Amino acid sequence: MTLLVVRLFYLQIERRMVFSSLGRKNFLRIEIIPPLRGDVYDCRHELLAANRPVFDVFWQGVGRVLAENDLAALKKIETIIQGDFFGSARFPSLCFASKYARRMLLKEDVSFEQLCQLSEQCADVANLVIANRFQRTYPHGQLACHILGYLNRGEHVGQSGVERKFDTELQGQEGQVIQVINSTGKMLTQQIAKQAKAGADISLTLDFQLQRLAEKTFEGDQAGAFIVMDPADGAIRALVSCPRFDPNIFLHSFSDDTWEQLVVNNPLLNRATSAMYPPASTFKVVTWAAGLDEGVAAQNSELFCNGYVTFCGRKYYCMQHLGHGALTPKQALVVSCNCPCFHMARKLSIDCLADYARRFGLGEKTGFLLSEKSGLVPTTTWKKQVKGERWWKGDTLSVSIGQGYLLVTPLQVARMVGSICTGWLVGPRLLESEPVAKKKLNISGYTLAFLRNAMKEVVIEGTGRRLGKIQSFEISAKTGTAQTCSLTKEKNNNKYLLEHGWLAGYFSYKGQKPLVMVVLLENTGSSHEAVQFAANFLREYKAFMEAHETPATV
Repeated sequence: MTLLVVRLFYLQIERRMVFSSLGRKNFLRIEIIPPLRGDVYDCRHELLAANRPVFDVFWQGVGRVLAENDLAALKKIETIIQGDFFGSARFPSLCFASKYARRMLLKEDVSFEQLCQLSEQCADVANLVIANRFQRTYPHGQLACHILGYLNRGEHVGQSGVERKFDTELQGQEGQVIQVINSTGKMLTQQIAKQAKAGADISLTLDFQLQRLAEKTFEGDQAGAFIVMDPADGAIRALVSCPRFDPNIFLHSFSDDTWEQLVVNNPLLNRATSAMYPPASTFKVVTWAAGLDEGVAAQNSELFCNGYVTFCGRKYYCMQHLGHGALTPKQALVVSCNCPCFHMARKLSIDCLADYARRFGLGEKTGFLLSEKSGLVPTTTWKKQVKGERWWKGDTLSVSIGQGYLLVTPLQVARMVGSICTGWLVGPRLLESEPVAKKKLNISGYTLAFLRNAMKEVVIEGTGRRLGKIQSFEISAKTGTAQTCSLTKEKNNNKYLLEHGWLAGYFSYKGQKPLVMVVLLENTGSSHEAVQFAANFLREYKAFMEAHETPATV
């Protein structure tokens, strides 16, 4: 009796909470209510990422074997939703669900037409359950895909872009429903234990119309990046990386063949922030800034280009092998002459040139909210640590024209050009609520004025003069052609050995505040394609602005 009393005390008193919890699990079931994911808007409240209602069809068992009328109902449902319920794989599961009062999914995300047919033809089928939920949708397909990112299919967790960066804020909080079930699993009653809380909405600095025009400008299989940024506060108005992808694809299962087609030329890579390229002649603004501020060049000097500079027995060629002849410093930058940069590089150390590159924001991350690369600005210490070699002066000559070990992202170039426009180095912003981060550009006003004047002349008589023919714009720019391999290497019609094309600058339409514009096109052979791309975009931009201008009142 003592042992019995002790055992009863142990089971009913000491282990009371454990067995009580196990007992509740026998008749209680907790169902999770997924929250509504937050929406994503552009700066004008245009919807970029939202939620759409999805209807799923279930068969709810009632605790008995399938009867003749059940089989007839299933046959009718099968015809409407084009399923296969009586195959060897699914029919046993249906029988089990019916016998033990379980719910079985027949088809998810039925079409509106199928939903109407089910409501009309199967209204008397008590076992038919149509449940609705919400699924992420990107109403504009590929538009701004690298900014928005995508979700994985299973857990609906952000995998890239804004969806990943702000996944916690967008997800919200799950709700709970407590169901009381009997011994066969049939639900008797249910009540909401916790209300689901929708995720927070997010407003981006992107301008839907500018983004649409920018993406429209890319043609065919062009690969590259395009950025439009407000240099005053760093707001990104458009950011395109090509090739693109449709985020809606990842919300459903797809075959291996579809995946193989999807990853051709790496469309998931955001080339605007996470791909690095030699800046080519766009870097010459840094070289000239260093040369002028360090006193190794003067704005009133006279220069001469005969097509090359000889250094240590090697010829370093200008982009024009026959030479540009007599030039002023401004003309040298306007026509993108290499020789003055070579002469300045002979007098400047690589560490001095690297210091000026960092003043323009190169060689470091911009502070952008999404994933980005820091680029590479080489120094003597870097080469010793990474390459195990000393720095050679010939390396400095290559860096002075934006080649060699030097690497940048298009976003860094946009920030650099914006600093020339305003005199402030500003951090790129993606959220409307994001604070503006900027610092004074550590370049003399004298040098800054020189760079602005030269970039303005580039579109009048220089390498970007095609842009100067477009009316209603004030444009300043710098072009660049970035080598992808040695000039002596035979390309043999291999597209991927061709040079990349750059155009970086800022424009103002009819006196409005200026916007930075950066174009990077991969493997085009020269900067001409980048200039043409910018011209096409500006014409589209002008047509859009004229169509939406408010008529003057008489």
